[in-house]
Amino acid sequence: MSQSKATRTTKSVKRKSSTARKSPTARKAVASRAPVKRKTTRQSQKNDIAATRKRTTSAVKFVGEVARKIAEALSMQAIYDGRLDEDFREQLMVAVAFQNQAPYCNWIHRTWASRAGVTDEELGKIETLHLDELDPKVATAVMYVRALVSSDWQDVPRDLRQQMQEYFTWRDIEDIELIARAMDISNLAGNTWDAMLSRLKGQPIEDSDLLSEIFFSCIFLSVLPNRLRKVSRLTGVSVLEAARSMFNNVERFDRQETPTA
Repeated sequence: MSQSKATRTTKSVKRKSSTARKSPTARKAVASRAPVKRKTTRQSQKNDIAATRKRTTSAVKFVGEVARKIAEALSMQAIYDGRLDEDFREQLMVAVAFQNQAPYCNWIHRTWASRAGVTDEELGKIETLHLDELDPKVATAVMYVRALVSSDWQDVPRDLRQQMQEYFTWRDIEDIELIARAMDISNLAGNTWDAMLSRLKGQPIEDSDLLSEIFFSCIFLSVLPNRLRKVSRLTGVSVLEAARSMFNNVERFDRQETPTA
């Protein structure tokens, strides 16, 4: 056999071998060995959210955050004027307050959520992240804001962000983030006031400083009477009953020995 003929024979064998590798049966076999992407579940998303924790802030950081929020005052007003449904907005606020273990903010927004038609059972599911029976849009938004807060506003899992884009417009997402951020600032302020009470009991909070605690105590004590009167007026209970409800909620938080998400 001549050299050229031998070369052609070899190339023919290689082409046949290549064709065999690309046959439908072979491709199916390779595909069957490829890793299968599994749909992300609520449970796996819950695992991405850190345990709830009682965060505090300083007076300087608080003033800076409030100054930055002034530029967003019109957007906040639009949200409260109906750009986000009241019940949906309050559910998000309850979720953020629970993530921050902020009992005072949690109490007031639980009250507003109840007035907007959200049941105690639904609020309990939001707090414990048992979201399967809730509206998927609400469940996704709750997971989203709690993931943001638990990561200190660094980022959220990509699949959760993609789900948000499936349910909400970009402006909706911006409004949700704005509400969550505002709630986060209020939570940290309330928790720093609470740190003052812990200090008076001989249990100072490690990340809190005395001057900030005094600053927030002055703010809290000046705002609290008005809040109690407003709750009393809108819910039809006495100021004393409103105060009792608030302290019951504080005790509920204190009984959580190992608060987790």
